[in-house]
Amino acid sequence: MVRFNVRLIKKLLLYGSVTILLLYLISTFNSPVHIKVSVPEDVDVRQTIGLKPLPEVHQYKEGHEIIDPVLNRNKFQPEVPNKLSDGKTYEYTWVESAKLRRAREEVEQKFQEKVRDLGNDQEKIKESGYSEHGYHSHLAETIAINRDIGDKRHPQCKNGGWPSDMPKASVIFCFHNENLVVLLRSIYSVLMRTPPELLADIIVVDDASTEAHPDIKQPLDDMVALMGGKVKVLRLDQRSGLIKARMAGAAFSTGQFLVFFDAHIECSHGWLEPMLERVYHNPTTVVCPCIDIIKHDTMEYPNNAQQEIQKGGFHWGLIYKWIPLNATQRAQGITAPQASATMAGGLFGMSREYFYQLGTYDEEMKIWGGENLEISFRIWMCGGRLEIVPCSRVGHLFRVKNPVSFPDGSDTVSRNTRRLAEVWMDEYKEYYYDIQGGKGRDFGDVSARKHLRDRLQCKPFKWFVENVYPELVVPDESNFALGSIRNPSSNLCLDDLQKLEDEKSEKKVGLYWCHGQGGSQFFVFSKDYEIVALRKNDYCLDNSNYAPGATLEWYPCHKMGGNQLWTYNTQTQELIHVPSNNCLDTRSLKAKDFVRLNPCDGSLSQQWEFSKVCSKETLWKKVK
Repeated sequence: MVRFNVRLIKKLLLYGSVTILLLYLISTFNSPVHIKVSVPEDVDVRQTIGLKPLPEVHQYKEGHEIIDPVLNRNKFQPEVPNKLSDGKTYEYTWVESAKLRRAREEVEQKFQEKVRDLGNDQEKIKESGYSEHGYHSHLAETIAINRDIGDKRHPQCKNGGWPSDMPKASVIFCFHNENLVVLLRSIYSVLMRTPPELLADIIVVDDASTEAHPDIKQPLDDMVALMGGKVKVLRLDQRSGLIKARMAGAAFSTGQFLVFFDAHIECSHGWLEPMLERVYHNPTTVVCPCIDIIKHDTMEYPNNAQQEIQKGGFHWGLIYKWIPLNATQRAQGITAPQASATMAGGLFGMSREYFYQLGTYDEEMKIWGGENLEISFRIWMCGGRLEIVPCSRVGHLFRVKNPVSFPDGSDTVSRNTRRLAEVWMDEYKEYYYDIQGGKGRDFGDVSARKHLRDRLQCKPFKWFVENVYPELVVPDESNFALGSIRNPSSNLCLDDLQKLEDEKSEKKVGLYWCHGQGGSQFFVFSKDYEIVALRKNDYCLDNSNYAPGATLEWYPCHKMGGNQLWTYNTQTQELIHVPSNNCLDTRSLKAKDFVRLNPCDGSLSQQWEFSKVCSKETLWKKVK
């Protein structure tokens, strides 16, 4: 006999939604559910799908907590188990039904025929896929959805032995106009390589994919209906962005452990247990798998288990970057979980309770960008810990370019990063504005997030820099000089000419009219006698051609001096490349030209001024 929650039904009727009532009745029978949700701008997606509404962050008053719709608890009370692993080995027992196998084979055949119909111009076919999805999607369509990728783990990770009462996980995929075969391969990889007793459900959130992609409409629904009830599709009728889509997926899920995945991944064997175990023993730990790269042009998933992992950092444009482990971390061994200052954002897991206690996401961030650093700062500064777990391997298909457009063409990344700078970075936000620009531009109301920070009693950003990310190059007064590098006689400044933004462009060092707004004209003359552009990946002014008239380039800083070693004569104002003993020169050059090196001759074209000199010493004498 099925019992219905009469109180909840009355509430759903008050919402005036027959669809939501039907959803509740269907879900009571534990049947596969496909939801289509219409989300007006002013409606909370949680209310729309019929779950208990969460108080909006901006509605917080003193003493309010975030309420999770599944746990229905208003306070996080971590319960750290006092026992170690009891040696359980979880079984991988998911079996593809005959109906699902036939449906999968039909989808594979349909797409293989589609690729054949595109003709024999392989370059044109490849470019079509890249244009649509940012990777060779037509090649991906010819590969089996349930392909065997082999076991990507290090041999030391295969010993097994896990706690027998680890929580169940919900895996949440979010996508917009994703390729159907790649999406299904992502879902299949979770089903095939996850112990069923550890998998609560898989929530597939469609962030308003367009009608130009009909394959991920009914064909996806038909496949999901045959997957046994654990996979559910949640469709948003209006584009809401990654942040709100993930929040909707989390609210609809039922697991005690939330895993957020991009929709173009493949899980390796044993990916979940190592992540679960870290959180089982410490619920305020947030974990990322080791992200392996699936090659965008061949779809190959290489075995990288013997390679040392890297951890997450960021540069002052507030964009994620990979950095090497330090010596202490390397000494812990190749399979040891490692603390990471930041996460890439596309693949991570955390306790459901902790996700809500920590404040989920900043809902006023738009679409995509910056949310990974925002949650990373919040984890560390508010008492948590962020780790990368090498024994958990998940392949990620990195796009060459982002094919997804942003609604109304707005620059959501810059707006979002301004929000996180204003809330979390304290006085360090001025370095962000110096380097990235944009100070004074709109970032919305951040009062609710600042209140959240106060309520969680979070540490200052200075603590984060000193204790979590000491590798960060801070453009403060411990350096020799900061800011623009200007030639007074021409009023031309060194400028990266946006060359650092394009990975494929030649990174020549340019000149442009001095504008005093930082950004492309903000540099640091470091204590290591390097001239560093901090906007992207810490590039240094470099020259390997000592001939007169040679141009210069931005090259990743290597801290070894050599072609990146510079000195400044404070008497003559010459900026001297030490290996060649030549001077930076603007002679006969104009805006947008590339700056040159010429023999030092004391001319006006070789005189340079820094907008802020921090050291009063004669840098020339120090090098000599």
